Amino acid sequence: MNTNNLIVSGYKITESNEVINQLYGITPEIQEKLVEMSVKVQKKKNSAIKELNDLIKKYPFVPQFKNFLSMLYDMQGNHFMANEVNRRLVSLHPEYLFGRLTLANIAIANEEYEKVPEILCEAMELKSMYPEREEFHTGEVVGFLQTAFNYFIGIEDVVQAQIRLDIIEKLNKEFDLGIDMFNFDRKIMVLNLGKSLERQEQEWSTERTPEVIAKKIVEPTTEAPQFTHQIINELYCNDLNIDQQIISEILALPRETLLADLHKVVYDSMARHTLFMVEMDWNIKTHEFLMHALLLLVELKDESSIEVILDILRQDSDYLESWFSDAITEDFWEFIYHIANDKLDVLHKFISEPNRNTYARSIMTEVAQQVLIYQPKRRTEVIDWYKSIFEEWIENEDDDSIIDTELIAFFVSDAVNVNMIELKPQIIQLFELGLVAKGVSGSLESCLKDINRPSTYSKRKDVFASISERYKYLTSTWFSYTDDDIQKYNNKDIDVDEVNEYNNQHLEMLVPPQGEKPKVGRNDACPCGSGKKYKKCCLGK
Repeated sequence: MNTNNLIVSGYKITESNEVINQLYGITPEIQEKLVEMSVKVQKKKNSAIKELNDLIKKYPFVPQFKNFLSMLYDMQGNHFMANEVNRRLVSLHPEYLFGRLTLANIAIANEEYEKVPEILCEAMELKSMYPEREEFHTGEVVGFLQTAFNYFIGIEDVVQAQIRLDIIEKLNKEFDLGIDMFNFDRKIMVLNLGKSLERQEQEWSTERTPEVIAKKIVEPTTEAPQFTHQIINELYCNDLNIDQQIISEILALPRETLLADLHKVVYDSMARHTLFMVEMDWNIKTHEFLMHALLLLVELKDESSIEVILDILRQDSDYLESWFSDAITEDFWEFIYHIANDKLDVLHKFISEPNRNTYARSIMTEVAQQVLIYQPKRRTEVIDWYKSIFEEWIENEDDDSIIDTELIAFFVSDAVNVNMIELKPQIIQLFELGLVAKGVSGSLESCLKDINRPSTYSKRKDVFASISERYKYLTSTWFSYTDDDIQKYNNKDIDVDEVNEYNNQHLEMLVPPQGEKPKVGRNDACPCGSGKKYKKCCLGK
């Protein structure tokens, strides 16, 4: 349920930006600048340092610009300047919560816990810090509660930590904030078990993750590909709300040349990655061409396309995060399922490749799990598949280019969740060799206990019958399409001629005209000044 406000601890919590705008006199003009600078800060642009300093001089009463400057220095590795700017921020704007939270978080990181109550107040309550305020923004409340939670974890006060965690969980549900509660729950669990923070960090430090090295397939370029079918250019200027008539016309093209064009689109996302993700502003109408190509390839169910799709997953983490973000773990499995659910051997080979991204490889266990659920007659085949992978990891226990303890934990958890009791010997051996991230899978004892009993929740995921259903699902669930504020920033009409002109000139596509609000991508920093990504915060709700 998504509500407009909530009463907690004697004050109202709201998603409306007005509560912050009124505090600091944020006009539409200033808001526009905040959005623009948040994007530049997220991209770590050096030019933003001067721009922010100029804005600080022009708007000395707006603390967010100083906060952005501190964030930018920190992201660039200049921690001294980041801390200095934040100290200045707190001195000039003692009422600005995020500045104080940064100071408190630095103290917590340095284990200087005695400083935290001095920074935030002895009661460690938001209302005690600001007794005159009756209303707070969700970003302020959650930011404060997270810092307070970490403080109480640091001093090992499990009761007070749990109180803050309960409120965070309630807000996460009521406002649909999308906060991953795993790390909070893990810290509480560790504390309840009587483990010290040092012991916890030592356990997590034993995790092993291979260095991710992208497979080089194409040379970087600014040159646009030439397509056999000009209608393919429509994919470069339409978001996922594209007219389905265009999709139908594309699917009606000659299969061989169509596949070749779609493969070109996929590799274009690699060849011009820097162009689209660094030099251009992110916009759903110009940056969904790769997703369009994937959806069309899935609909065509061409077996030869599996290697093209796997080439996507062979890229580095920056590429995968930029183009797919959370979709890698949430939606990508279904694309593989439709094209290669009967080619588990191909998926096994990909898992065995060295230096691949954890979450790209974890997609394969999602596929195998759904094969078992939708095609139960293939149970023996799927179990043998898991067994061969587990034994391969055991055999290569010392190979740091392959062994990924978090990935192995994902596979073990999926095997446990669908009661693959035949794999107990391999699971035990993986744990004994220290190859399983227990923070993901739980202990060996809990896994052996859970593998024998039916799960309390369904593992079945949606498999869509047509491309139109898939488009409908994505546009109804992706934040970029369901959030009104992002839609407002991405409503510029774009046509094929404009795209082609840009492709020919390699310059300045869709630079916002004077006075038009800049775009905010789902992975950009939130303009409210919280320091979180837009998709994880509440700006504009």
